[in-house]
Amino acid sequence: MRDMLSLILRLTLRDWRGGELGLLLAALIVAVASIATVGFFIDRLQGALAGQAAQLLGADMVVRGSRPLPDAWATEARARGLTVARTVSFPSMVGAGAMPRLASVKAVDPEYPLRGAVSTFVVGGGARVHEPPMPVSGKAWVDPQLADALGARIGDTLTLGSRSFELAARIALEPDRGGGFVNLAPRIMIPMADLEATGLIQPGSRITYRMLFAGEPSAVRDFLPWLRDRLETGQRLETVEDGRPELRATLERADQFLSLVALLSAMIAAVAVSLAARRFAARHLDACAIYKVLGLSRPRLVGALVGELAVIAIAAGLIGAVLGAVLHFGLAWAIAPLLSAPLPSPSPWPAAQAMLASVILLFGFGAWPFVHLASVPPLRVLRRDLGGAPPSVWIGTALAVFAFATLLVLFSGDRRMALIAIGGFAGGIAAFWGLGWLAMRLVVAGRGLPGVRRSPSLHVALASWSRRRGAAILQTIALAVGIMALVLLSVTRADLVDGWQRAVPPDAPNRFVINILPEQLPRARQAFEAAGLGDVELYPTTRGRLVEINGKPAREAVSDRDGEMRGALRRELNLSYRDQPPAHNQVV
Repeated sequence: MRDMLSLILRLTLRDWRGGELGLLLAALIVAVASIATVGFFIDRLQGALAGQAAQLLGADMVVRGSRPLPDAWATEARARGLTVARTVSFPSMVGAGAMPRLASVKAVDPEYPLRGAVSTFVVGGGARVHEPPMPVSGKAWVDPQLADALGARIGDTLTLGSRSFELAARIALEPDRGGGFVNLAPRIMIPMADLEATGLIQPGSRITYRMLFAGEPSAVRDFLPWLRDRLETGQRLETVEDGRPELRATLERADQFLSLVALLSAMIAAVAVSLAARRFAARHLDACAIYKVLGLSRPRLVGALVGELAVIAIAAGLIGAVLGAVLHFGLAWAIAPLLSAPLPSPSPWPAAQAMLASVILLFGFGAWPFVHLASVPPLRVLRRDLGGAPPSVWIGTALAVFAFATLLVLFSGDRRMALIAIGGFAGGIAAFWGLGWLAMRLVVAGRGLPGVRRSPSLHVALASWSRRRGAAILQTIALAVGIMALVLLSVTRADLVDGWQRAVPPDAPNRFVINILPEQLPRARQAFEAAGLGDVELYPTTRGRLVEINGKPAREAVSDRDGEMRGALRRELNLSYRDQPPAHNQVV
């Protein structure tokens, strides 16, 4: 073993001093550096997106329900090292001496929020960020539009149910505001300790109870299944991944696009590695023949060559990872003006991923020409025309396809997308191979044209192509695949942006009017007509729960695979009713 390691190091140092490793090492370093650069940036961007998503929840996970949530959940969470906070929200009327206004009341624990922060406006402009605790007893924070509607200023008294509060601040930012029915009304935030004194919690009240949890990622992951198993009807668990579909869709699309960037970088680099490895192997035929003449057996020569590949892969991986870690700061600096939040520090995973990619690239796209050097006959030292049988194209292609598939799975994290990409690239390579073969036939036929014969330079160029047809077709395919990858990246970026824009129809409403009481309907219609909106359709709404479908209990009528419907059975729904369907609705 020691002798083999010594032989591997001697061979590697000899090739390094002779300048034989320059092109191969440079190609691999560029490949790994590009992969590491994109990997570090993706890692930091995903961390920032996850952090922003957690702030939009106000915690790492939230349980909400229409009834008070068990205290045992909070006790268990604290025993596991998590922090817990509660909120209670509901619509109610707030007064300040003038006409009362509808508001979304939110009572919060002193620990709220667990992620992110509430900020309030300060005198003279700007905002002030508040760390817990939130409003103290007897104080209330309100949205500016509610304060303006009430004509209230800082220090004025607000009436909420049976309790009076001092207006202490105007809310600038609330991290977990959300977009539900209740949250469309302007906010008034009060301490949880004062909620009971308002007398607003009555039977039939439209109330949403929330319990927020936050802590170390491992503790949150361990607590999640324990909590999910104890959910009852009317309770819903929200996380960044499965509780907020709009956040999940954004994260998944961004992750897939950025992973595709890294994948295409690896593909372009693989072409360079393959060409450099073939050139390296072609220049080592004589050296391998001499090793065999001196008594080095074929198995030991194969082991030495594979060991040299491993040394090259590790060295290039280390250099490329360090280079990528430095270069990604430039990418982050360039994109910083487009981001609303700072990027967190990167994790070591992208470096490990780049190192693994270095090994896969070199062994998948460059190992076969190396290993085939062991088949060179010793007689080559006397007859330079002997080089052994050429390396099998099929074995080299199989290794490259396997390496490519492994890189696809590694970078995409999506087996379906990986299979689609493999099929697409395989079809592209087949098409390029056919076009390259056809072009080569045309080149061979064109050598006899009169114009070509009169041009010595053109004649020599075409002759060089026709003598090395396989290498010329391979280089054409490599260049075409690289260009295809770049074009695909550009098209995918444009399609991704267009898809985000198409998610909101161009005729989507800009404003909604809700909570119109029956006695307010005539005035509302007059206001709509005065605004030039014509005959506006108004719909009644009420709260209810789905318990029966076509005479069958709802839980029996809904398939277990219909996750969205199963979720609707666990909560109250905003329902509407009419004797005739609207003209723009279609029953299918």
